[in-house]
Amino acid sequence: MRAEPLLSIRGLSKIFGEVPVVDRVDLAVTAGEIVILVGPSGAGKSTLLRCVNRIEIPSEGEVLLDGTNMAGELRNGKLIPDPPTATARKRRRIGMVFQRFNLFAHLTALDNVAIGPRRVLGMNHVDAHALAAEQLARVRLSEHAMKRPAQLSGGQQQRVAIARAMAMRPVLMLFDEPTSALDPELVGEVLEVIRALAQDGMTMLVVTHEMQFAREVGTRVLFMDSGRILEDAAPIAFFATPEHPRAREFLRRIHTPVAA
Repeated sequence: MRAEPLLSIRGLSKIFGEVPVVDRVDLAVTAGEIVILVGPSGAGKSTLLRCVNRIEIPSEGEVLLDGTNMAGELRNGKLIPDPPTATARKRRRIGMVFQRFNLFAHLTALDNVAIGPRRVLGMNHVDAHALAAEQLARVRLSEHAMKRPAQLSGGQQQRVAIARAMAMRPVLMLFDEPTSALDPELVGEVLEVIRALAQDGMTMLVVTHEMQFAREVGTRVLFMDSGRILEDAAPIAFFATPEHPRAREFLRRIHTPVAA
């Protein structure tokens, strides 16, 4: 029997001007899945993630997390939009890691991770710092806990950002090209942390251009172009025998061999 999805996206669109950047997307993600989104730049991948946690407000459609509508509550068949406090409460359950690290430059790594639990979850100083230390250990940065961002490499800063997101104890993690701002030699250390989260059972949506990572870690690969999901397949099937002609063209252009 199939488990109920943790995340349900139904008829989701985001239109800028007259351009549908995300175009009527349907997607169901069950707990523990690692869903990799690939496709050309401008395909709508990042905008889709931003609509999931309501950084962007969808033009139409809905997003449900664990059965809860991220936009509001249904009353007598009508959707009543959430006030900002309710939106913020719902968004706590979703962690997001961006291309840029967005750390507070004047805070140590430990304080960058602890600030969310303290200010948003209401934890006391001791408990928040204990949780932050635990999350920094998880991303192998315990020895750098008292350093400020300027004292850390790009890869280390991104790992702090991951620890910060995980300290909020999310049920879903969104990664928006988490290695794109890094020097090539630093990419591996960030991907290893994401692999470890996958092994721990964290449900994830990951936008990435790292095809080998998608092959090895993803449970599903979604190919997007022009705002639509054109292919949804297991990694082995997607990389060996993609069905959609646009997916085959994409893989050939990035020099990823596909079956003839």
